[in-house]
Amino acid sequence: MKIKELMALELFQSCKLLTKEIGLDNEVDSAMVLEALDIENWSQKNQLILTSFYAFNDLPESEFATFFEKMKKVGVSGLVVKMDRLITMIPDWLIDYCFIYEIPLIKVEQEISYEKIILTIYEPLLNHRGHLLRTYYDVRQRFTKVGRNVHSFENIMETFYQLIQLPCSLDIPSLNIHLHYDSPFEIANILERSYVQTNEFTKNIYQRVTFNTSSGQQMTALASEIVTPFDQLSTLMVYQQGEIITESQMMILENVIDIIYERLQTEYLIKKDRYTRLNNLADAILQNTPTSPDELNSLLDDAKINHHRYYQGIAFSSKNGDTQALDRNILKQLCALRPKRIFFEHYNYTIILFNLETPEKEIQKKEIQKLFDTSFIKAHELTFSMSLVKEKKGLKEILLECLDAIRFNQVLQIDPVVSISDLGIFRYFMQEEQLDQLERLIPKQLKKLWEQSPDLFDTLYTFFQSGRNYKRTAEILFLHSKTIRYRLNKIEGLLKIDLTNPLQLVNYEIGTYLLHQRSENND
Repeated sequence: MKIKELMALELFQSCKLLTKEIGLDNEVDSAMVLEALDIENWSQKNQLILTSFYAFNDLPESEFATFFEKMKKVGVSGLVVKMDRLITMIPDWLIDYCFIYEIPLIKVEQEISYEKIILTIYEPLLNHRGHLLRTYYDVRQRFTKVGRNVHSFENIMETFYQLIQLPCSLDIPSLNIHLHYDSPFEIANILERSYVQTNEFTKNIYQRVTFNTSSGQQMTALASEIVTPFDQLSTLMVYQQGEIITESQMMILENVIDIIYERLQTEYLIKKDRYTRLNNLADAILQNTPTSPDELNSLLDDAKINHHRYYQGIAFSSKNGDTQALDRNILKQLCALRPKRIFFEHYNYTIILFNLETPEKEIQKKEIQKLFDTSFIKAHELTFSMSLVKEKKGLKEILLECLDAIRFNQVLQIDPVVSISDLGIFRYFMQEEQLDQLERLIPKQLKKLWEQSPDLFDTLYTFFQSGRNYKRTAEILFLHSKTIRYRLNKIEGLLKIDLTNPLQLVNYEIGTYLLHQRSENND
């Protein structure tokens, strides 16, 4: 209730408003009789203060100003001064202060009791509160019926639209739900946002959003963000088109937000249950692959990946701490590569098992490289591994190939995206306990050359990479061929090897490659 509505009540029509048009739109939520100066300890916002001003007798003017400053700070709606045998007229200084601090001042005659004034103020307030509570209850019953009979956001919003009678929309990005009722308004740019003051019966936060539509029309909407158990917030909007949202409509909004939140919780639990079931199913297929063909077929049928003959695994892992949100984003992009798949999430890796129509449909390295930028992969220290294409009898090997390739690649960094077929001879060192054996392949003199003569080592590495071609080595290093021959002769002397003897060079060539990779890792 506003001050101007209060003055329209029968009892207050015989009273006098001494401050003209000041504060007529001030809200009145309660009233209190106060005969004390410490108003900050007793009063509250939107409260009407009833007083006879006994406490102000013989006070210095400075304390009057302090009292009014406190009233303004608290947010008092107005002052009602009741005349009695000791106060027969309101002093001019009091009226002046009310004008200065924009606090409405109402004069009530002596014959009107405090009891009548309080009852007159609270009767419409209580009726209004009762109406709001009844509205909330009735709307709640309507939505409870909807929730009991129909399990969809569409039906919740249809009921909401019937009740609110205004254009509205609901966006739930995490579930890819975008619902509009009445005319959809496409937001081109937001001009202003401001928080909306609500009453004591509301618990949600609302913003008034002013925006331009794609057609150039300026619109206003009431928006509320709904916290969800998913990664993203949901947004409910009511487009006002010039109308003011009433308190009764706010009760409808409060109800629909509660129902949407409850439904989101249900959706999350369903998804979580489904995720757990599928994760366990993928674990059974990949880690504990049944030896019985019938049992394996049953698991593949449950996972809906028993349509085709061939399978391939793609795994990824990151060395960077907690990467749950990152992993979900990567997983989503990888899963889109082929339609038939199931995935298994472990605490330090994730693997996706794809069901392929033919071996030619296998996922290629370039497909993964196209999805993720090199800088993104490096920033998160990601490793992607790809198994060979297998038939059902080889399913058990898929997880082992992917994990061994990840482990090997994290040591040597062959490439951020590595296929098991890329490893060549190194496949024989893929078991974790055998990785240490690689160190023994590196001759001591070669390691010394790598540590003490980087230019000579780089020349030897380039020589091997260019197929032991002197001219090509010189071109790559931008050096004269005589310089290359000089360096290689020096290397032969230091390492005591014959660069024309392929058999003698096997360990040196492997060792050179391993040390070169170690240099790149250090960089």
